[in-house]
Amino acid sequence: MTEKIQQADWKEFFDRISQDFLDWEISVQILNQNSGAQMLSEGLPFNGLTYENRHGHGVMELNVGSGSRNHQTHNIYEPRSVAFESHGPGGTLDIEDDSGTKTLVNFLHPMPFLVEYVKSELLTRG
Repeated sequence: MTEKIQQADWKEFFDRISQDFLDWEISVQILNQNSGAQMLSEGLPFNGLTYENRHGHGVMELNVGSGSRNHQTHNIYEPRSVAFESHGPGGTLDIEDDSGTKTLVNFLHPMPFLVEYVKSELLTRG
């Protein structure tokens, strides 16, 4: 089921997503009429998503990767709609800007090192 997120709730929603999916493996795809579908990143860990509205101009900042060599920041200027579709443990975040360009963030699964950490914690706690 797709949940449309109201603009008044964006900051709180992104804070929650940033906590819930921290270090999950994601893919980021950009869709627009001029260049079609472009893969921006694939297989990098999710670091967070923020939203700021200054003087009526909004910008979202998506951070992915780890270390200085595999790190990306993607800015989305003048976002107009945000929707989230959950599927399994992950989901897809769909952000559309004023020009009609869509950014799709697919939350695939926790990165393998995180899964191993959780497994070891469960085993030691019994």
